[in-house]
Amino acid sequence: MTGTSDDGTRGGGTDDTRGPAGFDGSAASRPGPPDARSTDGWQRRWRDRAARLREQGRDRAQEWWPKIRPLLAQFRWSDEPPPTVMIVDRRIPPALMVPAQGQVYGFVVRATFTWCSDSARPELFGWYVDYFQPQAVQRLQRIAARCAREVPPHRPREVEIALYEALTGDDALPWRYERGEVTFSCEADVSVHLDQRVRRLLQPYWDQRIALECERDLDRRRAEYEQERGQREPAEPTGQDAPPASGMPEALREEHPPQQRKADPADPPSPTTEQHRRQPRPDSPVEQFTPLEPLLPSPGEQPPRPAAGPRPASAQPGDTSPTSGDPEHPGPPGA
Repeated sequence: MTGTSDDGTRGGGTDDTRGPAGFDGSAASRPGPPDARSTDGWQRRWRDRAARLREQGRDRAQEWWPKIRPLLAQFRWSDEPPPTVMIVDRRIPPALMVPAQGQVYGFVVRATFTWCSDSARPELFGWYVDYFQPQAVQRLQRIAARCAREVPPHRPREVEIALYEALTGDDALPWRYERGEVTFSCEADVSVHLDQRVRRLLQPYWDQRIALECERDLDRRRAEYEQERGQREPAEPTGQDAPPASGMPEALREEHPPQQRKADPADPPSPTTEQHRRQPRPDSPVEQFTPLEPLLPSPGEQPPRPAAGPRPASAQPGDTSPTSGDPEHPGPPGA
């Protein structure tokens, strides 16, 4: 019997439909069809969530659209070529030393290069400038050395003038440099200066020259001030400057008016003299053309005669009766 049971078990005669505990395949353990109420509630919840997400997305889009629209406009396809942008950069290379006449001293050449291009990308502009600038420095040094070869070392102005005159023809500014499709233009601003050794030799000479020029300017200004002072002071009257005597009173024809004649030192000063001391000088225009005393009657002149009429009777020596003072009625005042 034992063998029979073992054979039946090994042969698969036993029922293997039984699974794990609780999953034996019975009708009670199998899931049935879903309930209609639970299905409607699940769909309703998903519809409500989708509606809320749609409203939130619409609000976010209305908020972000004004900010995103300018960025999208840059990527819009257009048949018009993109606008060109001119990029400018200014570089100052180290000072150049060029030999002067005699090959002992030299001149110091300082330059400022202005680079500009409208075909280079901004991120590559600096690289192109670093590539072309050594060529521009060598070109400038060659022109400056040719101009300074025959000039004494104490005349940098002549070298600078000759240098700007040499920047013509093939070396005319601005200089152009190309690499592939990229084009650069270079404008150079150049100035020439003295060497420090020549400057120390020339300093005593210029100190003395500046001192002499200052003294000369001082003397010239003094002479101008003296001349201006002499013009402001009135000149002494001469015979040519005297006014004509014809048609003038006798008092004005004299050399000095009566009030200006020399008085006796013993006499006390009169009020008129004190008043004239405070007035302008005799030779001033006010004193010459506004005399008041000559127009007044002199003390020696007689009063005017009375009008024609009966002359008053002469008074007797013993007559002491008062008279009225009227020549026509010489009687007493009460008559």
